[in-house]
Amino acid sequence: MRKNSVGPLRTQHQVHVSQWKIKKVLVEPDVALDRMFKFTRAEIEHKYQNLDAEKVHKAKDGKDVRVKMVDFDTGTEHELSFREVRHGDVYGFKLGWLTHFVLRRRLKVGEEIGMYVC
Repeated sequence: MRKNSVGPLRTQHQVHVSQWKIKKVLVEPDVALDRMFKFTRAEIEHKYQNLDAEKVHKAKDGKDVRVKMVDFDTGTEHELSFREVRHGDVYGFKLGWLTHFVLRRRLKVGEEIGMYVC
C-alpha cells in the first residue's frame, strides 16, 4: 500500500473532494498518453478556491495556468498546466500530468490517487 493511501475506492469512477485534496480512482482516459486528466465541476471549484483571481480568469479563458500540486501519496510537489477547454465543458491538466504522475508512478486504470493545490 502506498504511503498515505487509504486504499482504492470500489466504484469505477468515484471522486472524493475535501477542502484541500482530491482523491480519484483512475479510468482509461486519465492514463491514456494522448489525453488530459479531466475534472468534475466539484473538483474545479476546489481548484478555483485555491487560485488567485487572475489565474482563475486565465483558466476560464482557455489559457494555460501553471499550478503547483502535491501528490498526496508520495508527498512530492509538481507544477502542472491547468485550463478549461471547449467553452467550460471540460477542465483539466494538459501539460505535466503524464510526466509527473502517469509515467513517473506508472499509474494504471483502477488505481487511486490523491492530490491537492499548494
